[in-house]
Amino acid sequence: MIKQFILLTQFMTRIPVPVKTEYNEKDFGKSIKYFPVLGLLIGGLLYLTYFIVTKFTDSRLLTAVFIVIAETVITGAIHLDGLADTFDGLFSYRPKDKILEIMKDSRIGTNGAIVLIIYFLLKTFLLAEADIKYIIMMPVIARLATVTNAGLGTYARKNGMSNAIMDYNSKSDILISLLITSVICFFLGGFKGIISVFVCLAFIIYFLFYVTKKIDGVTGDTMGASLEMTSILVLITGVILK
Repeated sequence: MIKQFILLTQFMTRIPVPVKTEYNEKDFGKSIKYFPVLGLLIGGLLYLTYFIVTKFTDSRLLTAVFIVIAETVITGAIHLDGLADTFDGLFSYRPKDKILEIMKDSRIGTNGAIVLIIYFLLKTFLLAEADIKYIIMMPVIARLATVTNAGLGTYARKNGMSNAIMDYNSKSDILISLLITSVICFFLGGFKGIISVFVCLAFIIYFLFYVTKKIDGVTGDTMGASLEMTSILVLITGVILK
């Protein structure tokens, strides 16, 4: 379990872990159910950023900007790439094969650029308005998206880096991850935290089926997009339930 969590941290973040681990597809795949725990670590670092920045300024908007920057640095923008690629592909209104080809293209298109602009604007303003505890809950709940996609979805490509995630996760892993997420969010936000978890879970499942209808499965890009859109929805619920 510890090895899996270290591997997950090294692969999914830029957090320095001074432990050498050999990549193992099975260990990495099985580690995904602990993704919300990694989200808690990220949330803790974002809270630390909030604590430091607020020592120098009372501006909630400026504080939110630094939190967004910190999150981008911590994650290495790994999921933002998937968000842009997914919107470029899905909203090209092309056949499945062409959508997958567009997603694989390293260049960003108009739809990808637009969604990133909207994403950063929304996240910044929502962070400035949401309750402080949602800064921690946001990365926790968002990472439930990856586990849900892996446990319920099928892979849209014949092969790819996300095969390990898909092959070694099932519905039982979703339940483990959901339990972890619910416990963390109840501890942080009480019943409001639980409401946020299940509102986001409903969206995650809806988006999963929407993508599956478009391309007969999910990809690493669509899982990244689901994670990032869920993070926005967490903040929206945080503002509404404030």
